[in-house]
Amino acid sequence: GRLDGNLDLSQINLNTIERIEIVEGALSNIYGSNAAGGVINLITKKNQVDKWKVELGSQLESVGQQNYNASVGYSHNDLIVSLQGRYFDYDQYATDSLRLLEDIDIGENGTISQPKYPFNPKTQMGLGGFVRYNTEDKGTFLFKMDHNQEDVTDYGVIKRPQFNPYADDRFYKTVRTDYSVNYKNEWGRTFIDLTAAINRYQRSYDDKRFYIESLAFDSLLQRSDTTSFTTYFNRAILSHQVNDHFRTIAGVNYSVEQGSGGRIMDRTRADSTAAQFTEIAPFVEMTYKGIKHLDLTASGRYLIHSIYDARLTPSLLMKYSPGKDWVFRLGYAQGYRSPSLKELYLEFVDINHNISGATDLSPELSHDFQLTVDYTAPPSLELSLNLYHTIITDRIGLIEYETLKFQYANIDEYKVMGIQPEVSFSYKDVTLHSSASLSYWSTDINADTAPSYGEVFDMNNSIEYNYKRAGLKFLLNHRHIGQQPSYGLVNDAVQVNTVDAYDYLDFSANKSFFNNRLHLTLGVRNIFNVTHTPITGGPVGAQPGVTGRNPVSIGRSGYVSVNYYLK
Repeated sequence: GRLDGNLDLSQINLNTIERIEIVEGALSNIYGSNAAGGVINLITKKNQVDKWKVELGSQLESVGQQNYNASVGYSHNDLIVSLQGRYFDYDQYATDSLRLLEDIDIGENGTISQPKYPFNPKTQMGLGGFVRYNTEDKGTFLFKMDHNQEDVTDYGVIKRPQFNPYADDRFYKTVRTDYSVNYKNEWGRTFIDLTAAINRYQRSYDDKRFYIESLAFDSLLQRSDTTSFTTYFNRAILSHQVNDHFRTIAGVNYSVEQGSGGRIMDRTRADSTAAQFTEIAPFVEMTYKGIKHLDLTASGRYLIHSIYDARLTPSLLMKYSPGKDWVFRLGYAQGYRSPSLKELYLEFVDINHNISGATDLSPELSHDFQLTVDYTAPPSLELSLNLYHTIITDRIGLIEYETLKFQYANIDEYKVMGIQPEVSFSYKDVTLHSSASLSYWSTDINADTAPSYGEVFDMNNSIEYNYKRAGLKFLLNHRHIGQQPSYGLVNDAVQVNTVDAYDYLDFSANKSFFNNRLHLTLGVRNIFNVTHTPITGGPVGAQPGVTGRNPVSIGRSGYVSVNYYLK
């Protein structure tokens, strides 16, 4: 989340993922403050049955995307060595087309000009692997490395078209490298898990002026900048099963985050060329199962920060299983998130941006309540219902304090509550799945103004049909993305914008050949061809109007995917 707080999932090689677990409940004390409501755990492949395993795959899409991956693994006795590589390229439109603007009619507010094709050409390359060794005393050493590079080109609009036209282009290069070492072992009722990891992130850009007639860059009008982050993460966990009813977990996280570059600098210190903070967080968890059908878990985390005051955050979790079909979970977790280096020290000012950090930011404090009910009627029916309520004080957000000038600031209070039903049903060769989320949010951005509030509704539906006679699998997936709120301060007045809702529909067909060694998939993405949605908004109390549009997708596309496994 180095760029805007969102994780760049496109740089995760899904071919290395064994399974994905979604764990709901109060998990902030073990996984950190961002896990107050639960954890999405992407578990990578670490095992191999055959001595040799080779996998080759590719996916081509009609919108100019191509994706290739390859992996090779070797297993011998207690040693496993695996290497993976991938290449991704997106280049749909000619360069001249990417320089075009189009005027968009937004009704009473007139027109706005935006790029006609807002998605820039992008190339990604990744290389990674792991070495796993099992010791004779049930211990496991695991070393992992992942290296990813991304290149994005942002072509500028043609200026001064009548006389020696030119365009200002920007070339981004992002490099991420992760190293980690993990050791696990167990002795009877005691289990140990040790992890040490380093993440290095570097993003650079080059601004160049390109003259259209001579097809050449101006060597005198070039500017470059590089921003670097390094994070050192260490965690030790010791778990002990005291008896059949009582288990304890104790551990500590130690992390150091460093940032440097023209945009990240601790300007509160005259001798500083970089910014840095350190966090130490010991935690403990206790689980008691001495009451029939009832599990009780209490935990606490004590965060010691090099900049902010220390804070103790507790959590409580109750699990009640009256029978094999029903499970009830009730949990409370408190979270405490200190500002990131970007939120504190960012200075990003150029012809297109004016974004700054704030050294006087306060940490976020959150309270999360959850109630989950699960019902299972094997083998065909699964029902789930989740109720949640989250309160965040001093939430950190990006606000517009003057026209086109943004700064990170604390928002007084943010609340969200919602309900998430989910159902899965299977009958013979057909599986139906449906889930939804209805949430209500409110925020008080400024104590002198009325709070803003709204609702967000999302839904996901899928139908899977397994035609066993022909060895075919069909999948139809629908997703409804509801209106999304966006808020800030404009000239000391509350501004609330809304990104309109839209629907996605995807279809795919899969067939395997040669004893499941070859997998072929044909599909269509974004059948409804949704490319953008309107943005509406305005000051609180005023009549809202269209203020712009939000790019959603590059449009409808067909694709073919081939994967071959050699064992």
